[in-house]
Amino acid sequence: MSRRRDTGGWGRSRGRSFDRGLSPVVGKTLELGVGVLFVALLTATFFGGIAPDYRAAVGTELGDRALVAAAERVEAAVPTDTDVRADRSVAVRLPPAIRGDPYRVVVANDTSTPALRLVHPDASIGGRIRLTVPDATVVRGSWDSASPSRAVVVVTEGRVSIRLLNERNGASRLAERDRSRGSVSSTIEREAAT
Repeated sequence: MSRRRDTGGWGRSRGRSFDRGLSPVVGKTLELGVGVLFVALLTATFFGGIAPDYRAAVGTELGDRALVAAAERVEAAVPTDTDVRADRSVAVRLPPAIRGDPYRVVVANDTSTPALRLVHPDASIGGRIRLTVPDATVVRGSWDSASPSRAVVVVTEGRVSIRLLNERNGASRLAERDRSRGSVSSTIEREAAT
């Protein structure tokens, strides 16, 4: 009888037995590479296209909501009976920043009805809302989002006067910044400066 050599089954030679330990490592490395590639593509997709569009949409929506809330607070501060003398001051809470930048709410008296405008460094964020106040109401001032804001309503002899003030000495930090730079923040201020 002849003696047969055991080659490790299925005709393999003993010199290649280390291949069995290498194949799981190569397989796991390829799986890891595919996973990293998937995460990288997903991240690039979100930060390259989806996230900036979402941030812009959220910024626009937040600007609209802040403007509507500010107008509602101002309108609610005006008494229904304008024949009685009244002095009223209401706090107006504004989000400190929209899309990471401070902004201003200014009065737009360019029509017969006073309105509030949101002025933001990003041109896509902004808006305008008319105030529902009695006729012959005078609205002045502006708010910046960096400091607490108030609306002061004074009613004398049937005339209503509304002033928008920041609590920090009635001055706007953004207006101070603009003056120090030699620029202005709103088109109304630009028109008044010329």
